[in-house]
Amino acid sequence: MLNQRQRDILRAVVDDYVSTAEPVGSRTLSRKYGLGLSPATIRNALADLEDEGLLRQPHTSAGRVPSDQGYRVFVEELMALSPLAPSVRADLLRRQAEAEDLRDLLTQTARLAAVLSGCTAIVRSPRPAGARIRALSLVPVTDRKLLLVVVSSTGAVTHRQVLLEEPIAPEEVAALAVGLQQHLLERPLDALTGRVLEGLAERMGRHRDLIRQVIGRVEAPDDAVVIAHTAHLARQPEFQQRVDGLLDFLDRPDRVLRWMQEVRGGSSSPGAVTIRIGAEHRDPELQGCSVVAASYTIGDEVAGEVAVLGPTRLDYATAVTAVSALAAGLSEVFGARLPGEGRQ
Repeated sequence: MLNQRQRDILRAVVDDYVSTAEPVGSRTLSRKYGLGLSPATIRNALADLEDEGLLRQPHTSAGRVPSDQGYRVFVEELMALSPLAPSVRADLLRRQAEAEDLRDLLTQTARLAAVLSGCTAIVRSPRPAGARIRALSLVPVTDRKLLLVVVSSTGAVTHRQVLLEEPIAPEEVAALAVGLQQHLLERPLDALTGRVLEGLAERMGRHRDLIRQVIGRVEAPDDAVVIAHTAHLARQPEFQQRVDGLLDFLDRPDRVLRWMQEVRGGSSSPGAVTIRIGAEHRDPELQGCSVVAASYTIGDEVAGEVAVLGPTRLDYATAVTAVSALAAGLSEVFGARLPGEGRQ
């Protein structure tokens, strides 16, 4: 349990590091934050917070920066939220409501989230409850390229290319298609979790890597996620040496979809906000990243999420406010349209 002095200092360290990306020292805190404490007293408090695992010192001669645990304490105990002004909320909702179709709505929402938060934004497309795979085919284009066609029970048709490292004969493609049809047709899309699909790849045995690639595309159709402003990641000093891995991750809709489902976890509360920080992510590419996500609804069901992704050094309060407002806007827009329109 932190005392008030430690809470004030931890809050000040987070605020300063978020805005400057520079380690924070006692003199900076004494000069900028009106703590009413001497630099020596602040140094002792910083050392105590480091002993608690809430701060770390990148270099011996440097100041401190928040650890993942320190950010977690900040967002759960110290973060102060400021709601958007009514006029700003009304403008956001107007922009969302003016969207011409589902894709335009999700794209507009992602762009607004990125602008408001200064982060990369991701919006998960709604998936109809109970939707199933009605048809699936694999068509050879060349001996190293296949065309996957999936038709859902909603009538949505997805076309995806599957690129192969080794050539494959047409008769083998036909056999694979039959095997996938036997296992996947009429299966609810919501039941096709990463674990289920990985198990299917293992059971089908031969061409296991090809099958993984195909079922990844079944799980994540072209419009499963909408991503805006990936350039924000490249501008962060923390990511200068590893931005390629992050961009590769975001370029895989199947991985992004599974990750967003993990972020949501078991939460089914409309508008619920989830925050994952640094080492709380399982994917190694996301170590050093934080995500803030809020769910939106169609009717009474949670249908998807609005999320922003950035370094652990992000403005959590601004991110929470942004995704909460835009997720609420999506729920309102879907609620105002004809039943089922948002699920086409």
